[in-house]
Amino acid sequence: MRRSYSVIPYVLAAVVLGPLAAGAASQKPLTPPLVISSLSGRDLFQFYCSTCHGREGKGDGPVAASLTQRPADLTTISRRREGRFPSDEIERFVTGDNRPIAAHGSREMPVWGPIFRSLEPHDRLTAVRIANVVAYIESIQASDNDGPAGPR
Repeated sequence: MRRSYSVIPYVLAAVVLGPLAAGAASQKPLTPPLVISSLSGRDLFQFYCSTCHGREGKGDGPVAASLTQRPADLTTISRRREGRFPSDEIERFVTGDNRPIAAHGSREMPVWGPIFRSLEPHDRLTAVRIANVVAYIESIQASDNDGPAGPR
């Protein structure tokens, strides 16, 4: 009885190449996402702002030391404004509509309004993201008596 060996090359190819193809399909992209699905102010702050401003917003993020201008301590904004949190002003910093600080809008401080608009297909979501980041920054303001107030 004579065997047919015509299928052997195909079987060998499947055995050798199959795991390679499966491994390539299961690999995650090396580039992190540019936009996250969460609309939570805390999540947005952690993803977009904490590398410079720090997880607690004190200006001590992991890349802060490499910047020419130290990032602001965002927990003391109200304290520096006699107890008032300037939501509109902070929103203008984030969106790039206000540039009184040289670091904002430069390579040192990305302006998130145009970035969100270019990444997000719906302008409404951009406005929600920005409003939530500003509300989160307001929630981490330090009180005069006992340090940071913590997120609300």
